[in-house]
Amino acid sequence: MVASEILILRHAEKPDKDKQETGLSPQGMPDDRALSARGWQRAGALAVLLGQDGRVRSDLPSPRKIYASACREGGGRSNRPEQTVSPLAARLSLGVRLDWSLNTERPLAEELLRHEGAQLVCWQHEGLPTLVRAIVAPRVLSEIPEGWTWPKARFDVIWRLRRQTATGEWRFAQYCQGLLPGDGESPLDLRL
Repeated sequence: MVASEILILRHAEKPDKDKQETGLSPQGMPDDRALSARGWQRAGALAVLLGQDGRVRSDLPSPRKIYASACREGGGRSNRPEQTVSPLAARLSLGVRLDWSLNTERPLAEELLRHEGAQLVCWQHEGLPTLVRAIVAPRVLSEIPEGWTWPKARFDVIWRLRRQTATGEWRFAQYCQGLLPGDGESPLDLRL
């Protein structure tokens, strides 16, 4: 039996400066701290992928709690994590917890471990390995080696941590979202 399950994803696409893209606020106004047009498409598609009714994949749970990295000076200076999960939160009638930001992964892990059931975290790629290690500590998750970093061009993967009730052990899996044209068909390469 699964005691808790945590879905972890990187925020959706940001503006590509090489292509002279700009971010767009929810109102469609230019905003460099916001998702790109493709990012907004992914955010909407994630609401269908993980929403309760009409879900695309029955093997991924709908979250009961949603967390996103907050926009703060000194850590997480964009609104992209919150924007990525806002359509899903609206579909599920949930709020988005914004009490943590980049570089506060350990306190967030402590909060996640206080709850059972499915939870979702949307974060900046720089903090994702640290967050996973903090959740499974003191055990070591051999699948994500120390020093590994999330590829800058990948926005299309969900990490899933499942804690088994009987043993307390965490199991790790990756899922390709497959939501938009050009999404990767293979999970992230976790080798150094």
